[in-house]
Amino acid sequence: MPKESSFDIVSSPDVSELQNALDQTRREVATRYDFRGHDVSVTWDAARWLITLDAPSGMVMDALQSVLTDKAAKRGVALRFLEFGKPELHGMERATVPVTVKNGIETPKAKEIQKAIRALDAKVDVQIQGDALRVTSKNKDDLQKVIQWLKSQDFEIELTFTNYR
Repeated sequence: MPKESSFDIVSSPDVSELQNALDQTRREVATRYDFRGHDVSVTWDAARWLITLDAPSGMVMDALQSVLTDKAAKRGVALRFLEFGKPELHGMERATVPVTVKNGIETPKAKEIQKAIRALDAKVDVQIQGDALRVTSKNKDDLQKVIQWLKSQDFEIELTFTNYR
């Protein structure tokens, strides 16, 4: 009996690249002329997967968001992982923008992906395991077919494939 092969479908950014993008954002903010004289901060809460941008509202905040998205894209962090919240205004015309970093596949989206894979003409088994999906099959070609098909689809989240065995 042939051994089963498998891979996992996850939706998680590379944390080290995300932190590098945040560090580069902080460095650029410290050196750029249009940020000079403004109190601007970028903080990362790893436990809550939350980036907090704090700056004067208006053009400075817009420029800060632009720098963050630019640095994240250059570091290979998909912008689908970043969800910008509504600016929270507080005193002295300052604003705080929470940026949620999406991590994991939520159950409704996992069920949608699972249903779509099962509708394919491939002999694979799909199981939801927490915030990831595991796809198993006796035939590696079927697994490759599923990966190629998933790459061509848009499930409105960034999918990565890990633990291919």
